Amino acid sequence: MILSFLNVFLDIVIFVAVLVLIISVATFFIIKDLQKEYKKVFRINSKFEIELRKLVNLLYKFYENPKLEPYNNVVIKQLPHEEKRNLLKFIDEVYETVDLEDEENKYIVETYQNLEELRRIRDSKVIIFNQKITYFPFNFYIRILKLERFHTFVDNK
Repeated sequence: MILSFLNVFLDIVIFVAVLVLIISVATFFIIKDLQKEYKKVFRINSKFEIELRKLVNLLYKFYENPKLEPYNNVVIKQLPHEEKRNLLKFIDEVYETVDLEDEENKYIVETYQNLEELRRIRDSKVIIFNQKITYFPFNFYIRILKLERFHTFVDNK
């Protein structure tokens, strides 16, 4: 009787130990995957903000548009998302007035094209990351890691 009880108890302990091991290994890989995806988005977001700063400086220096003046001496990275969206709209407005054929504007055109490419890449990575964190078990671990969703610059229509 005691021997059969010990066998059952040992089976339960082994089962629980294996289950804990599986959950631990899965947790490790899920957290690593989330950190990797978050770093990808963060990295491309940083490149985007650097390019945005560069373009604001160029456009303000050459065209001195009053809409860009408030953004000339601020840290772009610290701006809220809506302010960055507004800044991008102002940049688009100013860029429309730029003579694209002029040799002096070649660097502005190149910087603007780089910014647009980085915006597309950034938004695609943000969409993938945000979609991933809505699924179980990622949504559980995202709360534990206290990672936040990113916002896109593309209008969802």
